[in-house]
Formats: sequence, structure tokens, C-alpha cells
Amino acid sequence: PLLFWKKLCVNPLIFNDILDQIIDHYIFLNKSNNKQLPVAIQLTFFLFHVGHYGNASSPEDAAQWAGISVRTVINCTHQVMAAPLDKHNNFIYVPDAQSPELRHA
Repeated sequence: PLLFWKKLCVNPLIFNDILDQIIDHYIFLNKSNNKQLPVAIQLTFFLFHVGHYGNASSPEDAAQWAGISVRTVINCTHQVMAAPLDKHNNFIYVPDAQSPELRHA
């Protein structure tokens, strides 16, 4: 778990929760003859890429770490990013200005 956290900046349980939320998204459906990488692998590339900063945050460095092409890192990043953005209301909750939760906060 510590190495997992170090590379992906989330613990394995959170990784699985994210995966469960996005795995059935239409962006991961593929009707072509070219196989798509499993969603878990795409999520791994995405989390590594966005979880670093400075020199380690470039697609080139993520590609080198994963042993894949830069284009694959970019494609996975775009696909994985699209799934939670499409489900924005499921992931982001903004309480009403008059809500007890906001007053309590």
C-alpha cells in the first residue's frame, strides 16, 4: 500500500472506489478491432501522470515509467478524465446556501 500510494497518490481502496465509479462509462466501450487497455490500467497511468508535479508530471515521464508511448499516456488521461467529468454531480456536492451542512461548516 505504501508503494501504491507513492506512485499513484491514492490508497488501493480509493483506487478501487474510483474504478467502480468509472468502469462502465461509455468512453471505455470499444467497437473497433483495436483493443483498448483495461480501465484499471488506464486509471493507473492517469493517477501517476496527474499525481506528480515538476519534471515527473510530463507525459514523457509517465510513459517512461509505464513503458508505453506518450500518445498512450495522453489518450488514457483524456479518457479517464472524461468519465468523472461526465458524472460531475455524482462526485461533487455543493450544499445549498441555506442548508444546515453549509451553516455547520
